[in-house]
Amino acid sequence: MNKFIALAIGAVAAVLAVGGSLVPGTEEVLVRVTLDGQPVDAMVVATSANGRTQIAYNEVRQPGLVRLALAPGSHILRVEHGAGFTSAAVERGITVYRGRPLELSVNLTQVFSPAESWGYYSADLHIHSSASWDGFTPPNQLVAVQLAAGLDVGCITDHNTIAGHGPFASAARNRGFPVILSEEITSLDGHWNAFPLNSAVDYSLRKTPSDYFAEARAAGAQLIQACHPMHPLFGYFLLQGRPKYDDTFDLVEIYNGEYSRDDARTIERLYKLWNEGYRYVAVGVSDDHNWRALTTQAGRARTYVLLEGELTVESWLEALGAGRAYASYGPHVNFTAQAGSALPGDTVTLTAGEAFELAAELVLVPRYDQRELRRAWIIRNGEVASEFELVGDRAEISWTDRPTADGWYALAVVADDGDRAHSNPIWVEISGE
Repeated sequence: MNKFIALAIGAVAAVLAVGGSLVPGTEEVLVRVTLDGQPVDAMVVATSANGRTQIAYNEVRQPGLVRLALAPGSHILRVEHGAGFTSAAVERGITVYRGRPLELSVNLTQVFSPAESWGYYSADLHIHSSASWDGFTPPNQLVAVQLAAGLDVGCITDHNTIAGHGPFASAARNRGFPVILSEEITSLDGHWNAFPLNSAVDYSLRKTPSDYFAEARAAGAQLIQACHPMHPLFGYFLLQGRPKYDDTFDLVEIYNGEYSRDDARTIERLYKLWNEGYRYVAVGVSDDHNWRALTTQAGRARTYVLLEGELTVESWLEALGAGRAYASYGPHVNFTAQAGSALPGDTVTLTAGEAFELAAELVLVPRYDQRELRRAWIIRNGEVASEFELVGDRAEISWTDRPTADGWYALAVVADDGDRAHSNPIWVEISGE
């Protein structure tokens, strides 16, 4: 679906959802949500017998308590935390009676934690608040939305404004939630997120991409991310080969919103750039604009970054810039080489024909129902070098190559519901000795 159409539909859904809570005759429904017995931020989707849907989150100051206003009748509640990355959603059927408020408790179970098991921590590096002209989520509530998605690091990236930074950062501090303050620099030549920003980068028709990049760096940005770079209207990669194109950015969105042909084309283009020696880092993002709509969902696509020490914004961004990351819609990927001594972003030096041993652990958590891994591919220099048929929700794979030329290796995986993940490359250089 065209993203502009999706946003329009989402806006209508938001009005209906909020409007429904004001209609006389609704009753308050309180849902107390825990994860392994502890209160947790959550999203609740209520669907009535006639198919009407309402989406609610807890207030940022009240994790574990979600309030809805539902009309009398039968409803199905879907309660979730982690957006299918750490725990499965739980469904409950309820009946709302006139004049009788309802309260229920739902306990979710953590199935897997990439942070606890492998040291991978997640963020959604493209997400909007109502400070954006096309956004609907209040900046402070954006914190609860991202915590409900189970993200480890928060982010805000509004179009050409940092007006939401203050309330977003304040709410995050109160929750002890580390956050990245950014902006989606939005121009006719392309869109870029810059991390982190101390001040705004203003739009001007006279500015070139190089101007924007320089201003972002001066405002504190360590990393610049090309947003939806193969979008047919404002994808930055469409500018390649023209005088204004500047290749000094750092990150590339290979997943933006739900997986689409634009994403597939971005991956194809990124393979070519990797083959040319550019070490851009692939990331996954939701590009969510509206907390009251399911056209997109915060954290639906996200980026996991491997840390060796304490989680801080600084350490997370440093590891991201080094390429120690994978992008995912759900599958988790622990991709290594040489018995775990080489990680994504690393360069391994070999002699021609020396064994290069690749391995990966793969994990898939139920989202709404049980799901299974289906296939994995080791990608060598943009081509499939080895393919694996997978069964179940956990798998381990390994493969040995004997490269004779410089190159790179990455891992892609897909589940039975189409959700997928992609690692960043491990690079190989062949010595002349």
